Amino acid sequence: MKAIVIDHYAHPSEQPVTSQAPEPQPAADEVLVEVHAAALNFFDILQAKGKYQNQPPFPFVLGAEFAGTITSSSPIPKGCPFKSGDRVFGSAQGAYAERVTAKWQSLHPIPNGFSFDQAAGLFVTWPTSYEALVGRAQLQPGEWCLVHAAAGGVGLAAVQIAKALGAKVIATAGTQDKLNVCKTFGGADEVLDYTKPGWQKEVLKLTGGKGVDVIYDPVGLIKDSLKCIAWKVP
Repeated sequence: MKAIVIDHYAHPSEQPVTSQAPEPQPAADEVLVEVHAAALNFFDILQAKGKYQNQPPFPFVLGAEFAGTITSSSPIPKGCPFKSGDRVFGSAQGAYAERVTAKWQSLHPIPNGFSFDQAAGLFVTWPTSYEALVGRAQLQPGEWCLVHAAAGGVGLAAVQIAKALGAKVIATAGTQDKLNVCKTFGGADEVLDYTKPGWQKEVLKLTGGKGVDVIYDPVGLIKDSLKCIAWKVP
């Protein structure tokens, strides 16, 4: 089958676009999935370069997040709720291939109305941002939320989740193209370039001098961000 196979460490742009790989063989608790779409995450780049904490032995198929269908030839382990043809999304090593094996417990049914492309990005980035904003920050309607690196995977998910919760969102990024993504695809209320000095003052100005209630920071801007966070007062 076609796959992106890593047999030496290098940036993905320096790797062959596609290679041939043997058909994956499901273990006792695994199913075989026909991959319709796969997501690109930063840790995939790190893994290709040999800089991730989880490094399979050479050669290995890159990719970890995908959406597809249970193949007609897939075994169905005991207790598995899925059957041949079911649309699923999830995570397993080897997603950048025509087929991938995955533990059935790590798979989820694709929600109605979602395409394979949309579902392929649900497993990693969305739960990360959802737990941060809902489980941890308990973001409320009407609050101000500052999202850094908002054009990236978890950042864009955070913008969309915050907007769905009824918050007012200030998104930051480092280029105009990325700021446009925050507006067009994220629906951010305001966008700021965090590479320009004084962006914290712009945050304060946008919030009427109050500052933001919640800061979502996946890139390490904590010290600078403390200058524009609101005091916890009624």
